[in-house]
Amino acid sequence: MQKLFFWQNWPKTERFSFLSILVILVISLLFLAFYCFKGLENVIHWDILSELDEIPSTLDSFSDGNLKFTINGNAYIVKEHFLASTMAINLLANHVFGICFAIGLCLLLSAFSSMSRYWFLGGMVLLAGILITFHLEIVFNTINQMPFLVAFGMFAGLAFYFNTFEIQASFFKRFLFFVAITIIAGSLIGFMSKTQMPSFAILSYGLLSAIIISAIFILFVSHEILSGLVWVVSNSGVKNRNHLSSFLAISSIYLLNVLLIYLEKSQYIDWNILSISPLVLYVSSMILGIWGFRDYCEQANFFNFRTIGAWLYLGLAIISTATIGYAYATANDSLIEAFEDFISYSHFAVGLCFFFYVLINFTQLLLKGLDVHKVIYKPKFYEFLLFRLAAIIIVFVLISFKNYNNYFQTKAGYFNAIADFYNVNEDLQAAETFYKEALHYDVRNHKSNYALASLAINADDKENTGIFLKNALEKNASPFAYAGLSKVLQEKDMFFDALFTLREGVSKFPKNQQLLTNIALLYEKTKVTDSTLHYLNLAKENCTDCDLAESNLLAYQLKYGENDSLYKAMISSNPKLGGDNRASKNMSLRANRAAADKIMKVQANTNLVLPKDSALNVSQFALLYNLSSFNNRLFPYSSKDLQNIQRKEINNSFFEDLEFAISCRNYFTENKLSGLKQLAILANDSTKHKPLYNQVVGMWFLQQGVYDKAIMFLSRAGDISSVEILQKQDYKKTIDEFQQAQASEIIKKLKTKADFDKALAENPLNPIILSKVLDFYNTKLKKPNEAYNFIFRAVELNDNAIELWKLYTLQSLKIGTKDYAEDGLLKLQQLSTPADYQAFLSIYQAQKALMEKTKDGFE
Repeated sequence: MQKLFFWQNWPKTERFSFLSILVILVISLLFLAFYCFKGLENVIHWDILSELDEIPSTLDSFSDGNLKFTINGNAYIVKEHFLASTMAINLLANHVFGICFAIGLCLLLSAFSSMSRYWFLGGMVLLAGILITFHLEIVFNTINQMPFLVAFGMFAGLAFYFNTFEIQASFFKRFLFFVAITIIAGSLIGFMSKTQMPSFAILSYGLLSAIIISAIFILFVSHEILSGLVWVVSNSGVKNRNHLSSFLAISSIYLLNVLLIYLEKSQYIDWNILSISPLVLYVSSMILGIWGFRDYCEQANFFNFRTIGAWLYLGLAIISTATIGYAYATANDSLIEAFEDFISYSHFAVGLCFFFYVLINFTQLLLKGLDVHKVIYKPKFYEFLLFRLAAIIIVFVLISFKNYNNYFQTKAGYFNAIADFYNVNEDLQAAETFYKEALHYDVRNHKSNYALASLAINADDKENTGIFLKNALEKNASPFAYAGLSKVLQEKDMFFDALFTLREGVSKFPKNQQLLTNIALLYEKTKVTDSTLHYLNLAKENCTDCDLAESNLLAYQLKYGENDSLYKAMISSNPKLGGDNRASKNMSLRANRAAADKIMKVQANTNLVLPKDSALNVSQFALLYNLSSFNNRLFPYSSKDLQNIQRKEINNSFFEDLEFAISCRNYFTENKLSGLKQLAILANDSTKHKPLYNQVVGMWFLQQGVYDKAIMFLSRAGDISSVEILQKQDYKKTIDEFQQAQASEIIKKLKTKADFDKALAENPLNPIILSKVLDFYNTKLKKPNEAYNFIFRAVELNDNAIELWKLYTLQSLKIGTKDYAEDGLLKLQQLSTPADYQAFLSIYQAQKALMEKTKDGFE
């Protein structure tokens, strides 16, 4: 245990420093793991495009006791599919990589400043090489090397001071000074830079030095897993018993796996077997190297591990891990492949050489069962350095077998990083140049092709967009590229090419919800509903956004399913029916559920919170419309609330539909006359749903007992069958009888003001009920003016109703507006038969005389 936690016996300051740097190394490992797991989603994401579709539904129904009438309406369903975004620049990853690189460099400089002269000079040469790759002249827009000289003088001068004048300084002090001077240098660059985002420029160009350091480190630790196997064999076996056979067996298994990784990465085999990832090899060897390098320092008398070796190793490990993580974070597949190939080459070559190194030097010790790991770096015959050199030669030979493809991929990855810098600075011409330079070295790499396609999309160049996306699919195909190419082909009216592209994508990514969803909705456009349902079900089975998949399935059932299948769909999707009381946060799913509730006549979930600015997206509009445009008394928004939303300029595209919803709110819950009036005007002005609105107005008039208006609007709607039925059955007489019977029942229950108001609200055009309400307001409440408003609004809407005009004329006379009364009388003369008019005229004259007499009496 003491050997495992070897730092426990170190001085407190050095122990704290070591553990702190270990934490940074762990953070860099988490950085690598996180971005490796996310893959392309580090720089590309899925956008969701919502589309409205309209389906028939029922607004309400009513009956006269004999016939049942259904008021037809519509509902909106939302269908959603996925769009691949353009390639973004991962700025957060750039910052994390920069911090890790800076800390790793400070660790290296702290270690080199403690070394002997020649090692120190070597470290300064390394520093100069790193600073040269930074291309500081680009940051300061200069042609001389003054920025490089100043930076080198600052860092090398501090290192020289510690190496020559303050030799006894602790690592902690050295490291803090290098961190401080790094912060100062960074601040100066930030203030004096002539380019935007100077840190991005430095890291993009400086990536070259990070790649070289990482390659050296990968070679350096590639034997650590086999070294660890030697430790396992030495400690797990029986003392003084033969360990050679155990070492041969376990090492052979390991080397065979590494060989398979190498053959697969080199594309010599394609067995589709589950091989170990090169990253696992790297991370394992890097972690084991913390203890392995300590043993190497102690046994080979290489460095003092506590004062130099630990910091040198951790600096290299942090830089290497962050560099590989940066390649994944930027989806730089050329660089990723270069690293993975190099890791497999190195572990195979170095592992093989280390295997023979152990056999040549320690076979006798293994046969005797001795603790070989304690002297693993004290060879009896040949130094380990010779085998390292042999391994390096083998690595170069392996690279040459692939026509130096690893080298060219590295260059392509490097140019991709530089192109990203120019891209983020919106120097698109330079970005395009460097992306194309990367293509020169790795023509099929996904990063360059997709980035160039993104630039073409922003320039609205569909031709080049399609070409680059197609190239992106040749080697490292991605669902994003398939979706993007399909979209471009659809925009170019190449529908079947788009469909075949998605079919190819689904064959390569059979569990990708996005491609499955897109191909389903593309099949729907061809009216191949069986295939649509098949792929929608597959999308649901393999969903990552399951609400979206559920929403699309429900939309399909609403569009094409029968009521039975719709009910089954609602069982799984509707919280109330399914027993789940949680309201989904997905607006599209809620909108489709509201449409289903509307069709199935189930009470809808009215929990609705709209954004403060009331700017509606497609899904919010569909939900709002489906909840408000039928007889839904629990809907929380009033017609005034809906008007406020409608008046927002950003909602102009929904203006007409919201007007219909406002009319429904008024008619069903607030003011039937206002609802009728609004919808009658909308039906006259509408270009989108004129037949529907005319039919609804006609049915509302019929429900209110206004036969002639109902016939007129139903005729305008083209509902000839309803008109013929009403005319053949002499429905005018039926509706009059029904209104009389209805009024008789209601009048029996009228006692309080609330009863009269409710009766009027439900039957604002029934002359019998109006007559009773007017009498109540005139005689009981003494509010004739309010009574006049009731009858005025009624005749304004139903201007051909004789009984209403009679009430209006008499009420006008009652409140003393003779001109209005005479207008009413004139209207009655036009509408009534002479006999009927004369009969009413007698009543009018008597009422008028009574009013004048009453007036004279008061005078």
